[in-house]
Amino acid sequence: MNIQLRQVEDGDAAWLDGWLAPVAVSVAYDDVDRSRPGASLIERLRREHGLRAQIIARDGEAAGLVVYRVGAPRPDAAIVEIIATPAALARRGSGMSAAALVEDAVRAEGVRMVYAPAPAVHGIATYFWIRLGYRPLLRGEWPCERAGVAWLVREL
Repeated sequence: MNIQLRQVEDGDAAWLDGWLAPVAVSVAYDDVDRSRPGASLIERLRREHGLRAQIIARDGEAAGLVVYRVGAPRPDAAIVEIIATPAALARRGSGMSAAALVEDAVRAEGVRMVYAPAPAVHGIATYFWIRLGYRPLLRGEWPCERAGVAWLVREL
């Protein structure tokens, strides 16, 4: 399995529109317009400094999405907003490999702490991050409030 990341492009909007909305709902991610998630993500990328979105490519084929923010909540930190794959491609290791690639990229930019969300009602998401070496945070340590989401952190 060969996993790579590439920047989201305008042409990815239709593919993202085909699967991202229900996955975003399942992980309490509300930073995309559910009626047009791909297009709204691309609009956010154009206006929000520090926001990054990359397509997860598995063996050359689009297999998911990772969205993260560098320099938040402080200059030496990053927040992963979402790592997601279409339901048909889930649980094949693409997301875990993509998370490691994101960590490598942000480490090269001086990031030392990465925060990751896990829906409070979706235990597999918490397990996903714990397997990658993240630890759950107490509410007072969270980088931000997001309804229905708890936070984890990893020091790089």
